[in-house]
Amino acid sequence: MNFEIDPEWIRKSILEWYAAYGRRFPWRSENLRDPYIILVTELLLQKTRAEIVESVWYHFFNKFPTIGDLARATPEEIFELIRGLGLKYRAKRLKIMAQQIMHLFNGEIPSECKNLLKLTGVGPYVASAVICFAYNKRKPIVDVNVMRVMNRFTGLTDEISIRKFLDKVLPRKAFKQFNWGLLDLAQLICKSNEPICAECPLSAKCPKFEIRISEWRILRKYIRNGQVFLRLQKYASNR
Repeated sequence: MNFEIDPEWIRKSILEWYAAYGRRFPWRSENLRDPYIILVTELLLQKTRAEIVESVWYHFFNKFPTIGDLARATPEEIFELIRGLGLKYRAKRLKIMAQQIMHLFNGEIPSECKNLLKLTGVGPYVASAVICFAYNKRKPIVDVNVMRVMNRFTGLTDEISIRKFLDKVLPRKAFKQFNWGLLDLAQLICKSNEPICAECPLSAKCPKFEIRISEWRILRKYIRNGQVFLRLQKYASNR
């Protein structure tokens, strides 16, 4: 970056925008701290619109209220409940993940990144989300959409640098609301195509960098001999 940005201005801009325009979902509650619900919700949200997940959310946790209930269910039972979300493999992945938690962690959802990443289907984004939203720890969360916002705003192209930048900006207290606000800003305003810059709270100071997606580097996990490794990898997709 060749320009200076006031972290406090970014915090204030995102938090005020989220308070006014942010989306409200049942899993976005200060009172919800159940790590099982947060973890499974994040897995349901993968490659799926939040509004669609909301349509099955209550039914899912009424049917499978604990990690043990999910571990004992068949993939067919799980899929029948989340059929509307698509991605049939997700049902089997949820069961495997639940069984891993029962066998490896005695039914307790891990509270550390290194252990969360051992679970099937859990990458850096989901692990960070669980730590932030379930365990109430200050942690930036970065998915591809947040990468896009930060790419345009800072010119940074790799996830490690973006996480370091956000760690300096993330509020000490309202970090959940900031993370939700950034996710919503990416979904509603800073879209991949035709971003609505006139409605963006960061627009006044955004350089609107245009960087080819081929230059992006995102974190991917690799498991070798039971050990988890994260490394930057080239990202290729439609921006």
